[in-house]
Amino acid sequence: MTMEFDNPRLQAGISNLERGRFEAAFEVFFDIAVNEADEEAAFALTRMCFDGQLNPEQVNKLFEWLNSYSRNSNGYANFNVGLMYELGMGEIARNVKTAVQYYEKAIKDEVLDAYCNLGNIYVFGTGIDQGVPKDIPRGVELLTVGANAGSRVAAYNLGTLYEKGTAIPQDYDKAFYFLTLATLQKHEHAHRCLIIFEKAIKGDFTKVYDAAEQQFWKIQNMRKLYRSL
Repeated sequence: MTMEFDNPRLQAGISNLERGRFEAAFEVFFDIAVNEADEEAAFALTRMCFDGQLNPEQVNKLFEWLNSYSRNSNGYANFNVGLMYELGMGEIARNVKTAVQYYEKAIKDEVLDAYCNLGNIYVFGTGIDQGVPKDIPRGVELLTVGANAGSRVAAYNLGTLYEKGTAIPQDYDKAFYFLTLATLQKHEHAHRCLIIFEKAIKGDFTKVYDAAEQQFWKIQNMRKLYRSL
């Protein structure tokens, strides 16, 4: 999904990003984020971090800034620090308990994809080895809130969960709803899954599609307030 911003100074960073010049893009976004406290630049850095486009040195540089910036309760900063702790990026050791704390802060600041990452931790139990209990109902609740608010990644994850019916009871209506919701937001994997789903599962999902489309337009009306991955 192409990033779009209101600040024209970010165009240089976007151009570098589209050309695969990640180092140059990082420097542009980082300079604007640090020196102008620009939230769109901070979001761009979040996207780059999430998409694995930063080298270890950049991750450490970003972490040092974000860890201080997050104390001002900046949602994107909290989300990014949480992601770094969850995955153990650069020189940051993996610490899921700490990641959970930062994701919870990001949720309070309405960072929609924090619902997704935190929900995944609870559903899949990826933090059990570090003392974070598996809690499927809580995880599904978080994913559902995030998906209906505008996290296309949360919608995709929920759709596949309901389709497979392994971690949670299988529900084709909910699977179709969330895969459609993610597809309408241009999530490519969700679109492919939806095509396969429609070929394999014969049924009338007209009402479910209408509900997903209605929710999609509600989300579109909120895009001016919240960004999501």
